[in-house]
Amino acid sequence: MTTGGYPPPQQDPRATGAHPGAPSYGATPPDYTQQFPQYGAPQNGGPQYGAPQYGTPQNGTPQFGAPQFGAPQYGAPQYGAPQDGGFGGPGFPGPDPNFGAGTPGELLPRLGARIIDGLIVGIPMGILSAIMILASGGSGFVDFFMTVVSGVVAFGYWTYMESARGATIGKKLLGLSVAGPAGGNPTLEQAAKRNAFVALQILTGVPLLGFLAGLLSLAAYIGIAVTIEQDGNKQGFHDKFAGGTRVRKS
Repeated sequence: MTTGGYPPPQQDPRATGAHPGAPSYGATPPDYTQQFPQYGAPQNGGPQYGAPQYGTPQNGTPQFGAPQFGAPQYGAPQYGAPQDGGFGGPGFPGPDPNFGAGTPGELLPRLGARIIDGLIVGIPMGILSAIMILASGGSGFVDFFMTVVSGVVAFGYWTYMESARGATIGKKLLGLSVAGPAGGNPTLEQAAKRNAFVALQILTGVPLLGFLAGLLSLAAYIGIAVTIEQDGNKQGFHDKFAGGTRVRKS
């Protein structure tokens, strides 16, 4: 059937679903984003090119503001790392440099300990010397010999007790002990130097020389007392001569 003598318009086969008679240039253009998904349209939550990915390094470069697991964050405290000097973090003080040094022993207790030790050594040796001299009929040689023995015993007593025990009996009774320069008990050499003035007693039995030895011994006691009082650590000159020994309260 014709209308006005003209044939009906033909439908463009390329315009699928178009209304009959609609011109081809009015068709909806195809969606190129569906054909080329990498440009412009997000694909099922995938990463968008050009957008920062939080927490994920881009091309090996860390993203600022995103936490990097295993990497230190600038300005943030690192748990387990030493804080404030490196001894357990804040709130835990470092070691005290004076730890183990103890309170220095004062002059009077040290003098009292020296007197007690002098009696401990002197009384038995005095009794023994008297017996030996009486038994020998008052021999001058025996007198000299016992004087030397008494000096050796006194020197050995202080040296051994301080190096092996850390204190003589008198010091222990008055709560004192002797420490070496590095802590602990002084060595045998240090204890011997510290008590060298005691060995002057050996010479007291020698005529003339004994008198001089007695004066030197008295001067040593006075000098030790003065230097103990003047020194902040209560070290006498005999302590410094021994390398820095210290008498401390136990």
